[in-house]
Amino acid sequence: MAGASFARWRGSPNHYQGRLGLHVDHITLHIMVGRLAGTDSCFMRSSFRAASHYGVGGNGDIYQWVDEANGSWADANWQSDCSGITIEHEGGMAGIPVTDAEVEASARLCADIARRYNWKTLWHDASGNRAGNIVLHREVPGTDHYGCPDRCVNPLPVDRIINRANEILGGDNMPTANEIAEAVWNFVQNGVKCRDRLQGIDIAANSINNKVGEKVWGFDINGTQARDRLQGVDAIQLPKLTAQVTALTEAVKTLAESKGVDPDQIAAAVEKAVRAKLDKLQITVTDGQ
Repeated sequence: MAGASFARWRGSPNHYQGRLGLHVDHITLHIMVGRLAGTDSCFMRSSFRAASHYGVGGNGDIYQWVDEANGSWADANWQSDCSGITIEHEGGMAGIPVTDAEVEASARLCADIARRYNWKTLWHDASGNRAGNIVLHREVPGTDHYGCPDRCVNPLPVDRIINRANEILGGDNMPTANEIAEAVWNFVQNGVKCRDRLQGIDIAANSINNKVGEKVWGFDINGTQARDRLQGVDAIQLPKLTAQVTALTEAVKTLAESKGVDPDQIAAAVEKAVRAKLDKLQITVTDGQ
């Protein structure tokens, strides 16, 4: 049985035996004006006298009713039936939209068909001359389905399906992300691979950073390195400032007691004011030479 390996085989009796001397040169897109289950019920009955090669449901399910070796009874034109592969799609009426899952499944199916018939790309001739390998049912001579598949309620997004199918087809020859990354890393510029060149830049940058940092910390100020001078400021100045605040607090407290004022309130106010000044204090170290 010829067809897409991922489709669910249903086996409708409604088809030609073979292709009456013609070969496959296009895909005809249809819309069901209903759901996949109802269409399946119709196509499985010989009395219905119609069937398509494939059907795509709103949840992404794909049915195959007719072997690709045979022409389907779908286009109302034996030449189109026997030279094409027909695909029905759920939708085409109020309350039954064409879903994203359906578009993706249809694109996957179209790309699979294109691969098997060696079509490098899929395209629709919007002029109606049917020069492309994608044909819309309404464009087939003899049909009375003038809105099928894209001029109806909840129509088939033909361009989306074709564009997505071509993306899938193009992906066959596209390098993987790992292949691209490896090619970039191994690209040789002036005799050096990019990976080695970039690693060299990292090493050099780290070395420069370390050298600059050492130069700053080791800068001599009046015979004392910057790191020692700053550490000295922390070690000497802060204890002195703290002692001064403590002494001032005690002095104010003594003065307040002699004047009959609450010393704790004054001491707290002074301490708050002094601390506010200390918070804003900035110590700048300059080279006096």
